[in-house]
Parts: sequence; structure tokens; C-alpha cells
Amino acid sequence: MRGLSYRVRAAVAATVTLAAGAAGGLVFAVLGLPAAWISGSLVVTIALAVANVRIDVPEWLRVPAFVVLGASMGTALTPETFARAATWPVSMACLGASVLGTMAGGTLFLTRVAGWSRETAFWASAPGAFGTVVAMAADTRADLRKVAFAQALRLFLLVAALPNVLGALGLTAGGLAPPPHVSSPWAVAMLIAVCTGTGLLATRLKVPGGLILGALAGSAALHASGASDAVLPPEMLIPAFVILGASVGVRFLGTTLGTIRAYFLASLGAFLVAVAISTVFAVIAAWLTGDDLGKLVTAFAPGALEAMTALGFALGYDPAFMSAHHLFRFAGLSVALPVAARLMFAAAEEVDAVGEEEHTK
Repeated sequence: MRGLSYRVRAAVAATVTLAAGAAGGLVFAVLGLPAAWISGSLVVTIALAVANVRIDVPEWLRVPAFVVLGASMGTALTPETFARAATWPVSMACLGASVLGTMAGGTLFLTRVAGWSRETAFWASAPGAFGTVVAMAADTRADLRKVAFAQALRLFLLVAALPNVLGALGLTAGGLAPPPHVSSPWAVAMLIAVCTGTGLLATRLKVPGGLILGALAGSAALHASGASDAVLPPEMLIPAFVILGASVGVRFLGTTLGTIRAYFLASLGAFLVAVAISTVFAVIAAWLTGDDLGKLVTAFAPGALEAMTALGFALGYDPAFMSAHHLFRFAGLSVALPVAARLMFAAAEEVDAVGEEEHTK
């Protein structure tokens, strides 16, 4: 009976979460806001989390949602997309410099202005890779509550605010284009089956954002080879966007108003510093490549790989460009962060030890 009771509560929590997320997405869509179904779902879900309402998005729902998103992104890839890839090394070099700049700026702000410890500020300033960063920081002396809050707030602000800021500045690509034709149920089923396989394979191989990127690769291969011309209808995409937004909002569970009051201003300041620096490098990349500024700002935005790739897709930007740049940032962070942290804090501890030794003489 206890197991049944738990399953009932879990089902109720999932139902409340998704219903509220869908309602929030619908309101944002009616208001004509960009990326409405993602950002509306996110905002409402976070409100429930802060209100201490039990919310949840089961893993078995995330899998098909992420596969659908990746499969739909792959349908947008064309030979012209790959021809434009010749300019990507330039923008990726700018992205690498942007990552270094945002981390340095965020760390400096949080230590000098907010008074956070060096380790806490370092991990809180890492641009994206939420789960990886928190897992790495857990083995250090960093304050995990501050790290998690700063990372979660940045992701919320990017998903909820970035589309509206870009829209106000006239930098969005106009959102998703309507499907060029109506695909048969068989063609859609074949596309989803292949993308599920490639998404699960990428996940098994531990590719970051494996479900979305693996499904995108499978869909791109089918469409590039001419084996499929299927497109997914909005009836499949909208629930996937709602689930993605709610999945991000669930990360705010356990966040209280007291926590928000204690960490908000410092985290917001670090976010503004990071966005300012990443935007400067996006402008430089746009000048060097002649590419769309709104697309580069979104590609350089320091958020989670899956969420930012899907957000760029929802805004109408090239999904191959988005996924390549966010994967590049994620992979670079995963490799460089532990090395940089070890070198930085080992050196700092040595300097502190020497200083303490001289003080005692």
C-alpha cells in the first residue's frame, strides 16, 4: 500500500507540474512572447517550487520529449547549413575567449563585490553545465547552496528573459517556421524510431546532452541522405517544449524565499557581468563572420546545453550552429574546469600557507 501511495503522489505531482506548465506556456503564447511554451512553463513551475508545491517531471517523459526536440531540429538541417559551417571556427574561437572572460568576470565580481569565497565564486561563475559543475563543486570547499542557486538563477533568466530581450531589440529570427508539408504517420513514426535509437546510443556513450544531440544527428542523417523528408507537427513539439521548461523549473525545488533574498543580488550581479561579457564577444564574432547577432548572442549565452539549444531552435535559429557551439562550450568546461580549479586553488593554498608561516615567525 505504501508503494501504491507513493506512486499516486508522484503521478499527482507530475500531472500538476505539466498542467501548470502548459497553462503558463499558453498564456505566454497568447501574449505573443518568444519561445512561449518553454519560458511560460519554466516561470510557472518555478513559482510552484518556491511555494513548496510538490512538482516532478518523470524521466520517462523527458526521454521522448528530448528525442522529439532533437528529431525536429534535425529536419532543419540543409546542405546550405553545412556550407555555412566554414565560418564556425571563427565564432568558436570567440566563444572560447568568451567563456574565459565570463568566468574571470563572474569570479572577480563574486569575490570582490559579494564577498564569496574564491572556490564558491569560481564554480558559481562556470557558464552552463549545471549538473557537472555542481557535481565537481561537491568535492571542494565551495558553498554548494550558493553555487546551485547562482547556476539555477542564470538558467532561469536566460530561458525566461533572453527571448523577450532579443524580441524587443528585433534580433529574433521570427520563431519556428510552419511545416512545409504534412507528413504521414508512418514517416513520422520512422523518424522518431531512428532518433530514439541514436539518442539513446549517444546517451550510453555519455555524450553531453546525448538525447537531444543524438536524436538531432539521426534526424540530420536521414534528411541529408534523402531517406526521410518527415517533419514533426506542432502537436508533438509543444508538449516537448512544456516538458523542457518544467524540467528546468524542477531544479528550483527546495529554494525558499530566504535563500532567494540571501543570494539573489550577488547571483544577479554575476549574471549581468557574464551576459555583458558574452555579448561583447558575440558582437565581435558577428563583425568577423557577418553572421546574425541574435543567433550569436543565443549561442554564446552561458546556459545549459539542452535548454539553450532548444531555446535557439524555438527562436528560429540554425539548430546545427546552436548545438555545435553549446557542445563545444560544454566539452571545454568538462575538461578544463577540474584542471583549472586544481591549479588555481593549489597555488592559492600554497600562497596562504607561506603567508601564515611567515606570520607565525
